[in-house]
Amino acid sequence: MPGVLAEPCPLCDRADARAVHARPFAGRRWELARCRGCGLHFTAPTPTPDDLSDFYAGDYHAGLRRPGAAEAAFGDKYRRYADALGRHLRSGRVVDVGCSTGLLVRLLRDRGYDAEGVELNAASAAWGQKHYGVPIHAEALEGGRYAPGSLDAVLLTDVLEHTPHPAEFLRGVGRLLAPGGLVFVTFPDIGSAESWYQYLLSKAFRRDWLWATCHVPLHVWEFTRRSAEGTFAAAGFGVAEFRRHHPRRPPPPGGLLKVLSLPTRPLGWPVVRRLFGTQMEFVLRKAD
Repeated sequence: MPGVLAEPCPLCDRADARAVHARPFAGRRWELARCRGCGLHFTAPTPTPDDLSDFYAGDYHAGLRRPGAAEAAFGDKYRRYADALGRHLRSGRVVDVGCSTGLLVRLLRDRGYDAEGVELNAASAAWGQKHYGVPIHAEALEGGRYAPGSLDAVLLTDVLEHTPHPAEFLRGVGRLLAPGGLVFVTFPDIGSAESWYQYLLSKAFRRDWLWATCHVPLHVWEFTRRSAEGTFAAAGFGVAEFRRHHPRRPPPPGGLLKVLSLPTRPLGWPVVRRLFGTQMEFVLRKAD
């Protein structure tokens, strides 16, 4: 049983957060803690910047640096993201943070946006600039390239859960946005139907890895819709649109794992995934 108490909640500072799961990784024990006040889930102890660098050491983008690879892996998803942005902003200056090789930047530019990317993996940034012909900067968003109020939208797709301080990071993004500017945010829901099912399996079989939607310590934070919206409000943003989606996942090759995955198959059905899908997608608007 994981420890009862974890460090205070980094969002609301309550001291009664409790550990709900534990996982060994990189030779250490990490816990997923849940704040009993605001409901935020977070990794305890909080990974340091050096920890995060070690977690993502190696070239995890290498497979995407070949023609057609990003299109096959992410094409449908990125078109959906561009559609979501287009429902709220038809044109303007847009930055995709953590853009990998830049496919989404290319799609946005093709739709008329003045789009560019930020990607700390220098090899991926260079490959994307050459292959897609788009501007990608191998530096942090907060590095000083963008003047306050100069951006119309920032995309944070599967990014915010990796940041050391999500509300603080969003406040920094807000300073770069023009009045009424938008942020498009995506990440998985730790409280989704699929996640709860996997959590119960992990306890029943005493195998922590069965909770595949729990990514501690790789995710510093694991959000529910409630805790996400609390984080957004604390950073000065309101929710302009919320949707759910469920990623396509190939079934396990066979045996017990394939049988155990059967109850989650309906989540791939269009109506079901819109209601109960694990992936959350938010369009946020900067408060006046």
